[in-house]
Amino acid sequence: MNSYRCSDGSRVKESVLKVAIRKAKAEKLRQQHDEYGYNFCEECGISNGTYLDCSHEESVKSCKENGRAEKAADVNYITIRCRKCHQKKDKLNLVFTNDN
Repeated sequence: MNSYRCSDGSRVKESVLKVAIRKAKAEKLRQQHDEYGYNFCEECGISNGTYLDCSHEESVKSCKENGRAEKAADVNYITIRCRKCHQKKDKLNLVFTNDN
């Protein structure tokens, strides 16, 4: 079974990390709903009739590869975005990554 390094040197199993990520996404959506009474894209503000994603500021893959696995499950590194804004963010990250 795969495990990933955390920034404190500990390791977390992939199955445990997946559950933690799912819980962090649910918590982010709950926090926003509790604060505002509804969920919306934090980039453009759209809420009605659109699919919302929980978008990681740093990809889960990058967190795993760079020894920061716990960051992938931290609600503070998750942003709620509509599908369009999420794809735009991911495309910008791909362009930035390819330039390095």
